[in-house]
Amino acid sequence: MKILNCYSGEDIRVEDIPVPEIGDDEILLKTIYCGLCGTDIAKIVPPDVEKPAPIGHEVVGLVEKAGRSVKNFKKNDYVSVAHHIPCFNCVYCRHLNYSMCRHFRTTNLFPQGFAEYIKLSGEHVKYNTFLIKDKNYLKNAIFMEPAACCLRALERANIKREDKVLIIGCGTIGMIFIKLLKFLYNAIVVAVDIDSYKLENAKKFGADLIINVRNNAIKDKISSLTDKGFDVIELTYTTQETIDTAMQFIRAGGSIEIFAGPSKTKEIKIDFEHLYKNEITVFSSYSSSPDACKKSFELLKNGKIDFTPLISKVLPIEDFKTGLEYALSQKYYKIIFYFNECFKRYLNRYLKLEF
Repeated sequence: MKILNCYSGEDIRVEDIPVPEIGDDEILLKTIYCGLCGTDIAKIVPPDVEKPAPIGHEVVGLVEKAGRSVKNFKKNDYVSVAHHIPCFNCVYCRHLNYSMCRHFRTTNLFPQGFAEYIKLSGEHVKYNTFLIKDKNYLKNAIFMEPAACCLRALERANIKREDKVLIIGCGTIGMIFIKLLKFLYNAIVVAVDIDSYKLENAKKFGADLIINVRNNAIKDKISSLTDKGFDVIELTYTTQETIDTAMQFIRAGGSIEIFAGPSKTKEIKIDFEHLYKNEITVFSSYSSSPDACKKSFELLKNGKIDFTPLISKVLPIEDFKTGLEYALSQKYYKIIFYFNECFKRYLNRYLKLEF
């Protein structure tokens, strides 16, 4: 079977390995789509990251084989899967810090998401595999895991209905946040970026106000919305500049949530006096949880929320390097890949699945 191995940012190969064997409680999945995530890029591009590392986790596939004890899934079922599973017993899990669980961090899809076939462990089958009954929503289900990360972040931020929320950064994650905030909380959402194209799309996704900070001062634009500041600020891009912006426009008692860590900067300065006297909460949210994945899938499986407009390119895995370049240009949203041209033609001809 085909597997994608990245030995460096330049040395990217599609190689052949044996198809995994499965046990009685496991599933062999034939990959239909796998999406490229920013965390994948962080494993591929930096030269100091050990390679090849397992990449790919935004997966939709077809059950090729189900073990004898698997009851809820059968051959030819469509499913969406997520990669990490907590132990549910450790100190982190007892405090709902699932993504800090050591088991969570070591579990993964085997051999990885960017593979023609994937073995789902018994734990994955039990907690992180979701049946897609309507094939028309296969592409939407690719967003199950990233949307789950955003759902968990919003729950941790304790968002209230009609809260005023500032989204800094309108890439794929920023757009997911906007849609979730409008659908679930009827929040008043202000989107900030330096890219006019992304801001126009943020408006289409439901943002109440868009601000290009290259051309406009935030303070002048938000005066009609709030004189106290935002209840919550989501940082999908974290730098000293975006932290300073967040500290300036968060209300007293408000929360700043760091969703994406700094890509290069190790230290960021914060005015501690201002933070302390105004009871500002600054915290992070990392990854998802099985519960968040389940909630996310419920929103996506029948198109209650549609994220498919965020799919910019659908490419064969042999064109992965081209897709990576698209992603690195920051001019595109989600890039997804398929593995088998014959399988693609079969799905297109007999199941009317449009690629």
